[in-house]
Amino acid sequence: MRTLVYIILLVSNVFYSQNMHFAYLEKNIDTLYYTKSDYINYNIPSVNDFNIKGSTFNINKDKRILLIKKHSVEHDSSDASVIFQLFSKNIETLSIKDPATQKVIFNINPKNGYKEIETILQGLDRKLLSEIKEIDFEIIKKDPDRESVCEIKNLIIGNIKIQKKNFLPNSLSGKMSGTGYDSYGLYKSYPKFDKEEDNKGTLYFRLQNNKSEYKSIDSLISIIEKNYPFDFARPVSRVAKIKADTLSGMCDYISGVDSYIRQKYNDPHFSIKMNGCKTKNKSTGVLLYRLKEGYKVSAILDDSLKNKLYLGESIVRIDGTEIQKLSSERANELLLKEPNGVSKLELKNSKGEVRTVEYTHKDSYKIPSNFVQKTEFSTINDEIVYLKIKHIDKDALYIFLENLPEIKSKKKLVIDLRNNGGGDFLIGAQILSLFIPDEFKYYQLRDKFSGKNEDVIVNKNLSDNIISNKLELRVLVNKNTSCVSELLAYNLKKYFKNTKVIGIEHTAGALATLYEVLLEKNNNVKFRTNAFARSIIMLDGKSIEGKGISPDIHVNIRKIEDLQPYNDKVLITAISK
Repeated sequence: MRTLVYIILLVSNVFYSQNMHFAYLEKNIDTLYYTKSDYINYNIPSVNDFNIKGSTFNINKDKRILLIKKHSVEHDSSDASVIFQLFSKNIETLSIKDPATQKVIFNINPKNGYKEIETILQGLDRKLLSEIKEIDFEIIKKDPDRESVCEIKNLIIGNIKIQKKNFLPNSLSGKMSGTGYDSYGLYKSYPKFDKEEDNKGTLYFRLQNNKSEYKSIDSLISIIEKNYPFDFARPVSRVAKIKADTLSGMCDYISGVDSYIRQKYNDPHFSIKMNGCKTKNKSTGVLLYRLKEGYKVSAILDDSLKNKLYLGESIVRIDGTEIQKLSSERANELLLKEPNGVSKLELKNSKGEVRTVEYTHKDSYKIPSNFVQKTEFSTINDEIVYLKIKHIDKDALYIFLENLPEIKSKKKLVIDLRNNGGGDFLIGAQILSLFIPDEFKYYQLRDKFSGKNEDVIVNKNLSDNIISNKLELRVLVNKNTSCVSELLAYNLKKYFKNTKVIGIEHTAGALATLYEVLLEKNNNVKFRTNAFARSIIMLDGKSIEGKGISPDIHVNIRKIEDLQPYNDKVLITAISK
């Protein structure tokens, strides 16, 4: 029988010395060939590793593209990739061929819209790669009788290199070492104290000459605590169970560390997980929502419970625990059980009468589609269009671009950012540039060492992709609207004159650079934290961390039917106001 050792982990001072090792992955494209054209119909915004101001080819007209050689081929052909941006409509197949042999070296079946392609050129031998001077394109329409569009931008052929580079985060050293931040021409001004390395999404960490994963995790937690950017700490003792160095022992330990950080900081940015750890398959057939008078049944996902429970019914206790003073997260957590687990709910009707319902949990429950956030563009009526954005990424940007003509033809646009957890800062700036054509202050960075604030300024939008400020804009938010989606809501409200932010509550107040940190000797252990950022993100000199952004129009939810899956009072308000 293994002996458990319970210890309070009061880590001694950690010195950021040579014993500490950080690294990140750097991606470079060794360009062998590139393209050039005077044909410029539009500019697909991009944050990839090549110039966004490149040339555009209309493949319906230009079936052959001349390649300009940058340097000789010195690498294996297996490394050669083709990279380009594509805008297509009514295209069944797009093929790239070698003009000399007419050999197909690449095939794609593109969906309508904008996309970025990056793929290894299978079967392209080294001799062909070293001698190729041009490439041919062939397109097959889905519907031969309908008009098609096939336009390619920024095509290059090259070798993609990914290498691990040693790096001590500037937040640990206090120095300003590293390369200047590259916004690919999107930002006019960016603080010099914030470096490219400070914005790497993934870091690798290890203690040199130390094989203990427990020690590595413990040291990393200590570094995170010493560099925490926000003063949220609560007095919580850190107790962990250290077992033998087995998978189950490590899983228990990581669970304890995660619980400790969450209790101490209540930080939505932080998590620690390990691949291979068994997660208990818990589910619930009932969801709750807190109204002014208490918790109500907001959804019944189990058909067998629909005769026992009623939408909007008050719940006062779950398994004997009174929930009135609990957070929504904690109350819903009590409802989660493993299959065959039993829940006991105490319910109270309008007369104050209490009854008890018990039920056994099933393996899983299907969440109805109207409860799930999806990226979706739709027309509400002749004057209003609606766009739901789940994540701030290229797909969200491309949906804007694809639907610009219809957006411009309407009186009102509703952008739904509810439950949007953020995404790419550069993509956020590009989306904002559709509404704010002039240069604008995106946010500020405060150096944690000097306390100095400097602005991040977005360049003027020189393209034709601009939405008139005569458009009425309604932005929907909730408590799960966080990070870059909060930046969108804030800047649209500030710069686009016909904007109203609408919601039940303020946004999450979780605006920070997020890192994934892996143990270099065990990539199965993953931290997510904002502790390695040198800078704190500010909006007009203030941090919204833990505070969020308040709506211009607060929607009062009086009954469960006012929530989003049902009558959706927030959306109805946006349409009518």
